[in-house]
Amino acid sequence: MITDAADDPLDAPDLGPCCVCGGLEDVQTIVMLDKKAPIAGTGWGCVVCDLPSDGAVAVVCDLCAAAFESVSDPPFQYAVSGWPGAGGRVPIGELQGTHAHDLTKHPESALEFQDHDPEVQYFDDGDE
Repeated sequence: MITDAADDPLDAPDLGPCCVCGGLEDVQTIVMLDKKAPIAGTGWGCVVCDLPSDGAVAVVCDLCAAAFESVSDPPFQYAVSGWPGAGGRVPIGELQGTHAHDLTKHPESALEFQDHDPEVQYFDDGDE
């Protein structure tokens, strides 16, 4: 049976300290950053555009997530170095390089690059 970590807090993974406030409670949100991870292979990647799992991540507690939910530039103090629950943290300013999707390889973004008929359904959105 598949369970949701929100259903049982004991099943929630330990992501380590919040990268904004350093708190340890209710750290449940993982944020993909547009910089390279300090340790290659321990971050986010994309199978669609063949982006390796080298993107930096930050983890955030529920209080900080609610505080910056509508802010475009959250006040991260740190990024994860290694795996979130087992790795350390590095100051956000020490991250190097850019890590971003190749949007030319993403069919869902192709509509942004071409004229299209709004009456034509290009992708199945589940509504019938």
